[in-house]
Amino acid sequence: MRSIVLALPLVLLAACHKAPQQSDDAAIAQVEAAQKERAPAQEISPQVIDFFDITKRKLTGSGCNFVPDNGGMGAVLLAQEDRGLIKIKDQIVVLAADKGSAKLPQHGWSHYTGREWALTLTRIDDGKAKTMGVIDSFDGQLVISDADSRPVYTAKGNVQCKPM
Repeated sequence: MRSIVLALPLVLLAACHKAPQQSDDAAIAQVEAAQKERAPAQEISPQVIDFFDITKRKLTGSGCNFVPDNGGMGAVLLAQEDRGLIKIKDQIVVLAADKGSAKLPQHGWSHYTGREWALTLTRIDDGKAKTMGVIDSFDGQLVISDADSRPVYTAKGNVQCKPM
């Protein structure tokens, strides 16, 4: 019996010694890889920013409005001098103007950024802008990206730039 008691710690020690041990570097690499995993991109559907939104929140200002093709008459983007405005899930989202990006007519910019989204508004009509009084109108494309720079909304449509 005494030999069994003395042998038991040796058996346990041998069992522990044979178990594979993970190095600190491998454990750190696993944690870093898990932190880098991203959830799939979630497409969004910007809503029309209507007259009620504009008047209630005082969203007037010079700049460009983007109306997607087959989207009716309502703008889903107001691209102004200091901010870009989109409406997601009934909430107005304010994005900061990237004043290092391409300048659009009437103090608009081609790029705006925020915490959750960024957007790019580009001209796609090869300079075929129409001017009607103080309004510049041209074909454009809007791309909204998520915080991981993945496109979550893309549309072509009409851009109207005017003093407001």
